Amino acid sequence: MTTDRRPTRALVASAVVPLGVAVTGTATAYAVRDRLPDRLAVHWGVDGAPDRYSSFTGAVVTAAALTVAVPLAIIGLGALMHRSARGPVAAIAGGLSVALGGLLFGGLLAQRPGQPPQAFPPQWAVPSLVLAVLVGVGLWRWGRITPPEVTGPRGPLPADAARLDVAPTTRLAWTGRASLPTGPALALAVVVALPLVWVALAGLPWVWLLALALGALLAVTLSARVVVDSAGLRVSSAGFTWSRVPLERVTSATTCTVSPLREFGGWGWRLAMDGRRGYITRAGEALVVHRVGEPDVVVTVDDADEAAAVLNTLAART
Repeated sequence: MTTDRRPTRALVASAVVPLGVAVTGTATAYAVRDRLPDRLAVHWGVDGAPDRYSSFTGAVVTAAALTVAVPLAIIGLGALMHRSARGPVAAIAGGLSVALGGLLFGGLLAQRPGQPPQAFPPQWAVPSLVLAVLVGVGLWRWGRITPPEVTGPRGPLPADAARLDVAPTTRLAWTGRASLPTGPALALAVVVALPLVWVALAGLPWVWLLALALGALLAVTLSARVVVDSAGLRVSSAGFTWSRVPLERVTSATTCTVSPLREFGGWGWRLAMDGRRGYITRAGEALVVHRVGEPDVVVTVDDADEAAAVLNTLAART
């Protein structure tokens, strides 16, 4: 059996992206140096006014260093993770490097003598964010692992796998919801959106769009419908599928107790170091789906034992 090298290649390619962005941004800055002020704004206060300035060289070096250092740190972590996680990590690192480079260098290149500098000039910020999404999606698709084919009859489920005592012809389905409790969800929304709202009120109205987009992303990310039926497992919200495990790829289902920070590093759609995919909205009870030739899928949901029993019963029929 040959090893699929695409995830590793995507991760390596994502390491080239920040270097290319930093070099391009630096070269562009030097090409238009005579059009820029002698001192460049490099930080803005909550009122939208610049409160820190730097020399041209200092500003460019700082922008290049941040553009490279942050994505490379993520890539280094990705290199330590399970091979199946490298594609998503590559997408995050590559997209982030484009966004950082566009915002940091764009904020410098848009400044002109005698004009008040903007923290997020839209002529740079908007194209940078769009390009970041395109680069991220491209690396994600490149780094995806093709699951091994399922051939031959299914092996027996583990003897201790929970299942329902029902007739083989009984139609079964189970639904639940994985969502962050209301209090923490509101607190997180305030922490994420408040700085953007402040910037928008300070004189950059287009940032309202970014604040609304992030609010919508939070709403979609932190609450999802979990369905177990004859098609397998689906975790989806607002028409977007976070996780899908076809029934023929289920080897068994169990439950566990999850610690979001210790095991997955946070909340939402997550990747563990061992390659497990998780839709994690809280600590506690979770459904664990073991897959054919792929890492497990973990979903925090109430009554996970019922979901596991239904899924095992359906899997045994195939």
